[in-house]
Amino acid sequence: MARQKMTEEEALAAARALTERENKKVRKRPDSTVQAEPGDNTKFTTHTMNIMLLDPVDLNDAEQVKTRIHEYFQICAEDDMKPGVADFAFALGISRQELWNIVSGKRVKPGAVLDALKRTYYALNAQLENYAMNGKVNPVTFIFLGKNHFAYQDKQEITVSANQEATETPEQIEQKIRDAIPTDFAVNEDENGAES
Repeated sequence: MARQKMTEEEALAAARALTERENKKVRKRPDSTVQAEPGDNTKFTTHTMNIMLLDPVDLNDAEQVKTRIHEYFQICAEDDMKPGVADFAFALGISRQELWNIVSGKRVKPGAVLDALKRTYYALNAQLENYAMNGKVNPVTFIFLGKNHFAYQDKQEITVSANQEATETPEQIEQKIRDAIPTDFAVNEDENGAES
């Protein structure tokens, strides 16, 4: 059976369809992590630039802080980006450590400012948890961010306490130990005189 020749138009259409199928596939690196798709770096850089362009905010003025919180989430929505702690702190003009110091009470801020920042911090935690529970964040990433930003811990604490009062004297305990140690025992010898 003879193959028909494709027209130039058909060849271009087939090439476009193949390119679209290839672009839809998730590309993986040999270490199994997802690579950035074409355009991702532009998206991330544009988002960072949008945050950078924000005017400084007075962190002692509750209205300015509340406005910035709204602006930040609006930018994330417009840029189709997940909000994050470091990104939010950047929008405020501070580091994530400074944000943690404010939220944890190490750095004093007026009550309304502190309330707004804490509420936003808790919202970021809740949103990250929702992403993780719905498969939108890698579990390892969630664990890392949870430990670093929200004080999550992977430890089990066991408290041991005596629930009986000591009724024996140290001398009585010492005597019990002596009594439990055999002091005389029979040694069996085999035909060759070896102990067993």
